[in-house]
Order: sequence, then structure tokens, then C-alpha cells
Amino acid sequence: MKFLRPAVLTLSLFILAPLASAQFGGKAGFSEAFKPDLLPRDMTMIVETLKLEDWQRPIVQSLLEDYKDSFKTGTDAIREKMINSAKKQKNGAAMDMRCLLAPIEYWMPDKERLYEDLMSSIKTQLSPTQQERWPKFERAVRRTRSLDDSDLSGEGVDLISILNQMQLKQDVLDSAAPAMEQYELALDAALKMRDARITALLPKFTAAMETMDMQAGSELQGQIMSERVVVRNIQDDSIEKITLLLPAPFAQDFRTRALSQGYREVFQPDPLSSFFAAVLNLNDLTAEQKSGIQSAQTAWDESFNTLQTRMLDTTRADEPTKSKRKMLANAAKKAAKDGSSAPEVPPDLLIPLRNEKNKLVQETRESVLKLLTPDQTERLSAGIPGLRPPPPNTSTPNMYENVGKPNDPEGAKKAPPGAAAGDQDAPKTQGTVE
Repeated sequence: MKFLRPAVLTLSLFILAPLASAQFGGKAGFSEAFKPDLLPRDMTMIVETLKLEDWQRPIVQSLLEDYKDSFKTGTDAIREKMINSAKKQKNGAAMDMRCLLAPIEYWMPDKERLYEDLMSSIKTQLSPTQQERWPKFERAVRRTRSLDDSDLSGEGVDLISILNQMQLKQDVLDSAAPAMEQYELALDAALKMRDARITALLPKFTAAMETMDMQAGSELQGQIMSERVVVRNIQDDSIEKITLLLPAPFAQDFRTRALSQGYREVFQPDPLSSFFAAVLNLNDLTAEQKSGIQSAQTAWDESFNTLQTRMLDTTRADEPTKSKRKMLANAAKKAAKDGSSAPEVPPDLLIPLRNEKNKLVQETRESVLKLLTPDQTERLSAGIPGLRPPPPNTSTPNMYENVGKPNDPEGAKKAPPGAAAGDQDAPKTQGTVE
């Protein structure tokens, strides 16, 4: 039975990470077959949106539990059919993707019917006043289930959720109400169009994966990506429109939260804020030193903000091409193995900007340390726990590509002073802004 293991492993990886992404460089929607549209944990959203009475809540909760059980029964059967299909395929033969994915195509209409039955059952429990809120509830559900299926930075942020997290007074929310309503309606229409396009293309993706037709797969990803860009653009435009209507200081707070959640790499925390705070906290700085440090901080702030804007513009323009770039990179790796002609892979345009940022961090830190005396530098180092060294100097072209990851383990232990704890400059994921 050893020959079954590769097929079953491939199937498991497929369920967790769609094969369309591995082959064609982007999400294609297959994994959505295994995601329920509503869960018991959504009860709070349902209560708040529909304003349920106390007596209605246990009824709706029971409906959600029944839906969850029925959904699990359906997806368990699909997984079993897919596993059986994988087991029947011969060892070493190409995967019969059409046969493997057929259960998903048969399941999708049943999945939609389960959801429609649930929504119909909930609606029958509502009063006439509550039913007036039904369209708004449907849009809220669609946002909840559809925004998770995002593939672009900025595509999956929920601006209404962010405003709710801010716990603003009603008069502040009312000031932005026109832009919020426009956002809700425009986003809902775009999500419906995007999801419908993805669903319609699933059979074609199955055929492309079955024949390993990279060109067809790339074209299909391009069609999906165009719909994703529409959603992303609505998000970006709405952030600015809502910001314009909110009063200070809530406007900038909202914009910062929204962009930080949508573009996590671009809007990482300031990597030198703790460093400047520590330096300016030295109690024996001369007036000349303090002036020089403050000038360096001002220059850093301006450069960092400008660089963030450039990174944001580059992300918006370049990221929609990532699926094609990934597909070409996979094809190049395959060509390198079999000795065939490799395609040219377009560069990731964010890499030079990441390098520029890391270089700017290093140069700014070093310029400030030069303003300090050896005694001040030593006390600065001693006063900040967990210091790490500045990035090592190197003459290679990508000298700042892997800042914070020195190749010399012994050298990494020798920590020159002045690098504030946590100043990691490589791309990382920032958590939700609270």
C-alpha cells in the first residue's frame, strides 16, 4: 500500500493549499468548497445586524448548529470520495485531476442550497421590522465569507469592521455615513461578481490542471485577478472617501488602521522609533547633539513616509502580476531540472525598495551613533535589553536583502551598540490594529 501514500499526501496538500496556486500562481477558489458560509461563532454579527429578540436567539443558534452538522456531513463525504479517487490512480501516473475534483463540482450546488435553506429558515423567524434589515444582513454575511478569499494586499480588509472596532460615537459615525453606505453597496456588488467569475471558471481550472496547460491556467488567473483588482480598488478608494468625511483625530486613525490591515508589509511599525526614543532619553546630551539627533529623526521620518508611499504604489501596480511571475518561476525551475529552455521571470519590484529601506535604516542608525561619545554609546547599549547588532557590511549587490540574518554565527554574537530591540527590517506580518 506504500504506492498510495504520494496520492493521499498530494490530496491532503490540495485540500489545505489549492493546487491551482501551486501550478498557476494564484488562488482559484477550490478551498472555498470546504468553508461553511456561516458558523455558530457568527451569532454576534447576526444578533447585532438583525436586532434579534432574546427569544429568537436560541432558535437561530439551533439553526446554525444544524447547518454546521449538515455541512460537515457533506464535506466529509467529498473528502472520502476524493481520497478513494486518489487511491484508485496508478502509482507514478499523472494525477487525473478531473476525476479527483469532480466531487467538488458536484458538491458546490449542494453547498449553496444548504446556505440558502439556512438563510430562508432564519428569515422566517423575523418580524417585519427585522426583515427590513435583511438586505444589510445578506451583505454583512457576504463580506464575512468572501473577504477571506482574498489574494491581493488591500483586497480583504473590512472597513465597516474597522469602524466598529474604533467604537466611535454615533455622531462621528453619522458624519461618514454616506461614504460607508456607498462602500457597502459597491463592495457587495464587486464581491458577487468576483465570486461568480471564480465559480464559473472552476471547471476550466480543472481541465487546465489535468492537462498541465500553463498558458490556459495563466489566462484563467488573469481573469480572476482582474476581478480582484476591482475589489481592491473599491477598498482603496473607500478608505480615502471615509477618511475625508470623518472628523479629526478619527480620520487619520481610521486611515492608518485600514492601510495597516490591508497592506501589512508596507505599513510595518517604524523600525527606528524605539532607537530614537532611547537615544533622546540620554540625560547628558549636549544641545548640539540633541539638535543633530532631532534633525536626523526629522529626515528619517520624511524618508520613511516617502518610502512607504512608493512601496504602496509599487504593491498596487506590481502585485496583480504575481500569479504570472510565480507560474513562470515554477516553469523556470522545471526547465532547470530537465535542461530545457527556461522562461524569463519578471523581477519582484518590491525587492529594491525593501533593500533601500534596510539601507536607510542602517545608515540613519550609524549617523546618529556617530554623534554620541563612546561613554554615551556604551550606556545606550547597556540600557536597552536584547540589543541586536546593526546589519553587517558587505560588498555584494543585495547587501541589505537579508538584514538581521548574519552569515557568521560568531560575528552575530558580537553586538555593537545602538540597535534597538525589535528593529527587524525584513518583511513581516503585522497584527490587526486595535
